[in-house]
Amino acid sequence: MARKSTATVETAAAATPMPGTPRPDFPLADHTGVLLTKAGMVIQEDVDLALSAKGFRLRTFLVLAALSGGAELSQQDLSRAVNLDPTTMVSLIDELEQAGQVERRRNPADRRRYILGLTEKGRQAMAEAEVVASEAEQVFFARLPPGQRELLHTMLGTVLENRWPSAVCY
Repeated sequence: MARKSTATVETAAAATPMPGTPRPDFPLADHTGVLLTKAGMVIQEDVDLALSAKGFRLRTFLVLAALSGGAELSQQDLSRAVNLDPTTMVSLIDELEQAGQVERRRNPADRRRYILGLTEKGRQAMAEAEVVASEAEQVFFARLPPGQRELLHTMLGTVLENRWPSAVCY
């Protein structure tokens, strides 16, 4: 669990503290999971702020993005995939349906369930929101050297194997 000093740059002569990095007397930052959680919260805030400036909400973007690939997801599947409370998801889908961005259709295999899909209006909203979210991500990850963002993405994909709802997995 020992940190390989994110707070210093090692030189042959001495270690120089890096501004904006946690001090050694703040051991919470020694936990990779804490750093990952903090990074997730910060990027979520950054993307939400950027989306809000353009009239979107983060949770709306998450739903539109999850449905944009054409996966046949129920409200329950979607709730699990984007980590939203099922009651909140129902309200959000109601809003998106009223806005003409999402449609519910009966699942032929289980008439008690609905399959969600994007409408043309939903695809247009998703395209606009995607640009905004991608720009916010670019800014957030700009500090990483070339190739490191892709490496981080690959590593997170590995860590999250078998952690997604079965409805979105092979």
